[in-house]
Amino acid sequence: MTDLTTNKVYAAKIIPHSRVAKPHQREKIDKEIELHRMLNHRHVVQFYHYFEDRENIYILLEYCSRRSMAHILKARKVLTEPEVRYYLRQIVSGLKYLHEQEILHRDLKLGNFFINENMELKLGDFGLAARLEPLEHRR
Repeated sequence: MTDLTTNKVYAAKIIPHSRVAKPHQREKIDKEIELHRMLNHRHVVQFYHYFEDRENIYILLEYCSRRSMAHILKARKVLTEPEVRYYLRQIVSGLKYLHEQEILHRDLKLGNFFINENMELKLGDFGLAARLEPLEHRR
């Protein structure tokens, strides 16, 4: 999706209202938006904005032109050891930040590691993410 006034390109997550018809489904999307919009780290997909119309909910995110690690591995079959180290450092950096914010991603997989035009890795898809309970409420 491109902003015609600035020419900035965004990734758009489009969710039909029919997929969030039940209250618990809507709460899940609202929680994803609430958690993601407060995050700001170089190895986390940037949340920009959300809005809705009669048919859909639109979530505007940082566009990662190189797609995901799943796509890269499917095309290339293997990564070199230096590449793995390079990306693993970025995954750890993003996860460290999330954990400092007391957020658990809960869906780490190659399809949720996005790569931007500078070959930097970004953690994305916060649909299953959860905030840690305060220490006094944990078992």
